[in-house]
Amino acid sequence: MVINGALASRQFVEMPRTRIEGLLASFPKLMVPGQQHTTVETDTIRYLYQPIGEEMYAVLITTRQNNIVQDMDTLHLMARAVSDICDVADQQDVVLRGFDIILAFDEIITQGYRDNVDLAKLRMITEMESQEEKIQEIIENNKQREAKQELKRQAKMFDQQRREAAKRGMGESGMGSSGSILGGGRMGGSYEPLLSREPEPVRSFASASPTRSNTPSISANARGMRLGRKPKGADAMGAMQNEIDLTQSLMDNMSIADSTATPAASAASRATPTMPPVDMKGVHVQIEEHIIAVVNRDGGLEQMEVKGDLSLVISDPAYANVQVGVVTNSQHSAQVKTHPKVDKRRFHTDAVIALKDVTSSFPLSQPIGVLKWRIVSTNEDDIPLTINCWPSLSATGTVDVNIEYELTHPKLELSGVVISIPLPPGAQPTVSDVDGIYEVDRAHSTLEWQIPTIDASNCNGSLDFSVPGTDAGLFFPVVVSFACQKPYYDIDVSGITGANNEAVDFSQTVALIPDQYAVI
Repeated sequence: MVINGALASRQFVEMPRTRIEGLLASFPKLMVPGQQHTTVETDTIRYLYQPIGEEMYAVLITTRQNNIVQDMDTLHLMARAVSDICDVADQQDVVLRGFDIILAFDEIITQGYRDNVDLAKLRMITEMESQEEKIQEIIENNKQREAKQELKRQAKMFDQQRREAAKRGMGESGMGSSGSILGGGRMGGSYEPLLSREPEPVRSFASASPTRSNTPSISANARGMRLGRKPKGADAMGAMQNEIDLTQSLMDNMSIADSTATPAASAASRATPTMPPVDMKGVHVQIEEHIIAVVNRDGGLEQMEVKGDLSLVISDPAYANVQVGVVTNSQHSAQVKTHPKVDKRRFHTDAVIALKDVTSSFPLSQPIGVLKWRIVSTNEDDIPLTINCWPSLSATGTVDVNIEYELTHPKLELSGVVISIPLPPGAQPTVSDVDGIYEVDRAHSTLEWQIPTIDASNCNGSLDFSVPGTDAGLFFPVVVSFACQKPYYDIDVSGITGANNEAVDFSQTVALIPDQYAVI
């Protein structure tokens, strides 16, 4: 407030407006010029104030029973928040940013009590930044990149089909020319531009069947061969060439990577890699897990969750009522649930998945989930792959970044690992040491660190690079993607038997998929 009135005010205790206006109007009268005190008291009210500008004060009005030390700390934080939000030398700017100031006050004080916040946390709250939103934006951008790559692939396929159609068109044009010399025939089909309608398979060039008289005769308007004459198929071929040039231009505009660098595969596509083909037998077992691991930049675990399921795909009717034996050696505490039609008691006592009703059978030729599990952990040691990113400012105006990984679960074998580190826009990193290979995605300002395999023999590695800059927080979030054919929850199929307890040969696939794996 200023001496002649309040610029912005906020109350946290219910009281009439006239009472508030009276308290604010009394404050300038109670101030004693020339004194160094920052408190003024009446019989029931205490004013705490701090100068924040020329003839401008931050004032906190409380009762005399309040802790004056805590109130002074609250006042200092509110004054710093006002100085951080607006220009305290301009009263008009304070008025214009009044709502922002009030919102900051609401974060400092809630229902009359001071919240445990500091200026850094207050800035983060008022800026409304969300690390989860940034991660979702990265995922959406990767999906868009993947869609563009698919469109580019289809455009190449159409281009190849047009070239093949062009070759066939040249052959038919030659046949039509010879027919015109011998019998007055011509190629009556016309070429229609393919881009003027919906994409479809290659159109065939239909030639109209020439009508011939019983007595062959040469038309009076027929002309002989002339040098330099334009072939009849030239117009169609010219239109086709224009479309090919247009397609090539479209493909160039869809380029998503710098022309001097090889584009790296998107993190989303690597997160769900294509599994190698499997020779599925009469009974096929699918074990699939989805992991979410979010760690903050200080190493603390924000979220850790693993969801898995075991499914059966039975294609042979002879094995429609099989029994699946499972074995679990996991040290993790998991919530395990069976399908309602599975004999739960037998599963817990004998570790066998079998139907309750022995006369019923599993559905054929479709996956049926028979077992599910869920693991939620707050222990940092449960993270299968730890990522430590250490950006530090140097005296030369650059940021030195050291990032390292460590496989904490040696039983896992991760392949196609990609660690994506954000970069300042337009920055060119200088890599001094790297285990593996790296690529710079200039379109999305990221450094893609690629490790082909991480297993017990290659359980740790590091990457060191530096870029010009002064903000160490620009290198987050770090997003990780990989493929793994071993489960996090140590579960395996010990064997499968048929209705007569005979051993059944089966096939099996295992996939551990990172839905969200990041350091924020």
